[in-house]
Amino acid sequence: MLPEPLRRPRGPGGSHRFLTHEFIDALVRGRKYAVDVHEAAAMTVPGIIAHESAQRGGEQLEVLQFDPPE
Repeated sequence: MLPEPLRRPRGPGGSHRFLTHEFIDALVRGRKYAVDVHEAAAMTVPGIIAHESAQRGGEQLEVLQFDPPE
């Protein structure tokens, strides 16, 4: 389990604690992390772009794709 400070719900639904647990577990067990850099970017960048769009009065902005290389 995560340390007590990470168990408290924070943010929208507190999902970060599950991602944190997955990351730490992968490090401890020496296995590949379930969410790779491409997935992490694909989950993060749209929110950043949405915020930027809101700052610009709702201007439509391009959201890049972060598909892993084949």
